[in-house]
Amino acid sequence: MRGLRCDVGHLSRVLALLAAIFGLLLPVQAQTAGWSTSGIRILNPAGAQYIISGVNWYGFETKAYVAHGMYAQNFTTILNEVKQDGFNTIRLPFSNYMWESDPTPGANYLSACSQCKGLHSRDIMALIVNYAGSIGLHVILDDHRSSAGNSANSDGLWYDTSGGNNFTEQNWLRDWVSIEDWVHGIPQSLGSTDTKTANLNASDGFPIVIGFDLINEPHTVCSHSGCSYATGAQWGKGDGIDPSVNPNPNPFAPACVSTSSCYDWRLAAERAGDSILGEAASHGWSYPLLFVEGVSEYPAAGGTQANGPYDYYWNGGQLAGVNGNSTNPGAPVVFNAGGNAASLGAAVNNQVVYSAHDYGPSVYAQPWFNANTCYASGCSSSSLADLWNVHWAYIDTGNVNPVWPGHSAFPWANTGAAAYTSAPVWVGEFGTGNNSGDLVSTGAGSEGQWFTDMVNFINSSYGVTASNNSGVAVTALNWTYWSLNTEDSFALLGSSYLGFANPQKEYSFLCFNQQGPFAIPPGGGNGQCGSTGPLPNPQ
Repeated sequence: MRGLRCDVGHLSRVLALLAAIFGLLLPVQAQTAGWSTSGIRILNPAGAQYIISGVNWYGFETKAYVAHGMYAQNFTTILNEVKQDGFNTIRLPFSNYMWESDPTPGANYLSACSQCKGLHSRDIMALIVNYAGSIGLHVILDDHRSSAGNSANSDGLWYDTSGGNNFTEQNWLRDWVSIEDWVHGIPQSLGSTDTKTANLNASDGFPIVIGFDLINEPHTVCSHSGCSYATGAQWGKGDGIDPSVNPNPNPFAPACVSTSSCYDWRLAAERAGDSILGEAASHGWSYPLLFVEGVSEYPAAGGTQANGPYDYYWNGGQLAGVNGNSTNPGAPVVFNAGGNAASLGAAVNNQVVYSAHDYGPSVYAQPWFNANTCYASGCSSSSLADLWNVHWAYIDTGNVNPVWPGHSAFPWANTGAAAYTSAPVWVGEFGTGNNSGDLVSTGAGSEGQWFTDMVNFINSSYGVTASNNSGVAVTALNWTYWSLNTEDSFALLGSSYLGFANPQKEYSFLCFNQQGPFAIPPGGGNGQCGSTGPLPNPQ
């Protein structure tokens, strides 16, 4: 059992627990007024459902050290367009290098933003976050990679100590605590001292930043010679704690934590979440949502962590390990408010959102894209609905039931957390090109088939119809399209960050899944949802 230790270092968490038990009117009570979850739903601080329907706006993670596009338009113009285009949330990637070094972006990246010139990266991020909140948009901060660059870490992990890099796990944990302080208006001094502070609340009175995507696309590195599972991001392996003995351990207990040599992403996500929640509890702040992506490989039933065989999926999209299977104990994510290798703070329930990334064959010709690819459950062995359900959608349908082979029930009590059978699912990345065949099916296994079917699958989670019914009963799926950026091959915005690269992508596809408060209204008029034609039926 995980217990509290009453030393000085844990005093604030003891007070928080006493407050929860006795209902004392301490500042920690404000924690109940933050963003939270209930079953598959995300709830705003007033208790109303909030469905993320947003876009990714990248750049802070790259060697530009700032969100792209401000060479063409001010951030206010770009954010106004996001709102006008019906989205309610922005996923904002950054790198640990950017956060720790806080460089000054080159003037060529900021020629359209007079108030950005000469500022460091974090100060510009504060301007973006603050303006987004002022017009009612919300933000998810996404740790996209360790060093500055593109895409996920090349080693697939949440730290990077290769090639002279010094982005250790301890740095990663420290950075997340720093970010938690920053969103609450506390200036940070990593690299340089902030001159702009982040506002806490948006115009709707709720925290602008709804939560943190703890790392982008943890995965196993694969090449033509095979995949290096043993040194990639794994789920549920235990990092020296035998999951057949305890599949739900104290995440700080593995010895590898201090040496940046851990590989169990589920435990690492719990360490980051516990650190963030512990920081919040010590200040009496409301808790943020914690977004946990999947990995890329998981042992198939009958296989083992050590020897496989493995089920391969998209980087960040493999969430089968939450439930486990006949030969691998399940490993659901649970959180506590702080902790170390000896003890943990009080369990924190209803803050985890699982995230999956999913793409079509233009990114990689996965084996399920073939002549038999179809939409609905059971239509073939390459049913997209079944594929999505096996890897991530089952978490949304009330089928979280982690197994512990050889035992009658999973040991939720080891964590102090409440057992749950469902959780919100967020498709944090999905996207396609801007040619007609990228949007609408040109045949089984095509890019257009995948995109049309994915949009319909998400659409079915808001209301099942005869055309979108996949046979998988998803509800209230959350999503952010990749990406807003003009420079991207999947761009939503047109050249110079104005208008759409292909209006049909918005008006015949994405707008049908937008959920208030800014969703584009339906109709056939210019700029209305459906004005370029109805959402096509699945393949």
